[in-house]
Amino acid sequence: MKEKVREVVEEHMFDAIKAYRDDSDLRDAVNVAQRTFSCCGVRNFTDWQENVYFKCCNEGIESCGVPYSCCKMELQVNLFCGVKIMDEASADYCSETNKYVPMNHLNPKKEDQIYETGCLVTMEQWFNKNLYYIGGAALGVAIVQIGGVWLAQSLTHDIKSVTAGYYHQHK
Repeated sequence: MKEKVREVVEEHMFDAIKAYRDDSDLRDAVNVAQRTFSCCGVRNFTDWQENVYFKCCNEGIESCGVPYSCCKMELQVNLFCGVKIMDEASADYCSETNKYVPMNHLNPKKEDQIYETGCLVTMEQWFNKNLYYIGGAALGVAIVQIGGVWLAQSLTHDIKSVTAGYYHQHK
């Protein structure tokens, strides 16, 4: 079960990377997640090669880069801190056999600028560390919901009792 959940989450995270520039709300959510968990990509920063704008094979200012939210906090004031973060001169990334930037090919001038760990791992660690708090919060919400249902049923019963008594008295 745990592996299935992990696979589904991983798939949705990759979908979010692919659609990063297509939906501003999704882009904001990805940026918040990467800043909050100090991570970049799904497994690591090279996952941004899945996005057409950041892929090294493409022309453009963002090619061979990552979003600014992958940059370490002190550098995030510059929205272009993730540009050309991957060392595009290290290899031919656009050959038939090699479509992605290898993990060890950070631009040497920029290797201390970004988070290299993927968000899937950091979020999983956070979730495992805070499991009891999450479970407690879920239980609290469930208790409030059950209480609401009980109060609604009680009110319905009281209304039926009052209306039945009213009709019985006025016949």
